[in-house]
Amino acid sequence: MKISKHITFFYDETRFKYLNRLIEEAARYPYKVDLFIHTNKSIPDDRLHSPSNVTILVYIHDLKGMDPFLLPWLCRPIMESQKNHYDIFMYVEDDILVPREALIYWLEHKNTVMAENYNLGFLRIEVDPMGNHYTTDIATSPDGTIDQKLSRTVTINGKIYAINDVNPYCAFWIYDANEFSRFIYSGVYNPALINGYGTRERAAIGLHGLYTPWYTYTVIPLVGEGLNPGCKIYHLPNNYLYGAWKLHPFDEVFKKI
Repeated sequence: MKISKHITFFYDETRFKYLNRLIEEAARYPYKVDLFIHTNKSIPDDRLHSPSNVTILVYIHDLKGMDPFLLPWLCRPIMESQKNHYDIFMYVEDDILVPREALIYWLEHKNTVMAENYNLGFLRIEVDPMGNHYTTDIATSPDGTIDQKLSRTVTINGKIYAINDVNPYCAFWIYDANEFSRFIYSGVYNPALINGYGTRERAAIGLHGLYTPWYTYTVIPLVGEGLNPGCKIYHLPNNYLYGAWKLHPFDEVFKKI
């Protein structure tokens, strides 16, 4: 199988450390990866790592006269042109690490949930200095009046899944070739047609936004009483940990009612 992985990188010297971690992780994937980096400025060859089993192609987009937040939208025509040439399509922001384990988790569970019109979910994780894992997108508001948790479940093919009807956004999407083709002809492939999200977020939500009536729900399989750890993807800057919202430890984000 072949993977087409697209990354948006608004040129910033301080962020090459994140971009290169994504490149190195792609080299760990079990399949051949072609990595397409969409940026606004030429990248010197020596700034990017170059593992032998990852092909990297850089697209430089002229943003003159454009809202720079539209850069993430510019990969869509290129991805569409690839629809018959790859088995897996991925879009990630430049600081979102999708580990090998998350890809395997997706391969193991996607067909089961998609057969029932569900989307397999992921959670963005930040890691504190002690190595503890926290969810960035399901949290408690500064005044405590909003306390987000996952609590509902659904049984699919005899297995219990947590329903993420709180915030399925994770700055990343992944589809097999069939679902990607359906995405192209869904009526919302143009990010401008996605409702409920900001300019950049529209490119990174795919078909599973709360306000897009494509899937019944986004779901995450349970392992025992908790979420399958394969759903973890990582927000490398770890800056939400120190924000106003209180992040939940990963092991506490699901609590069945």
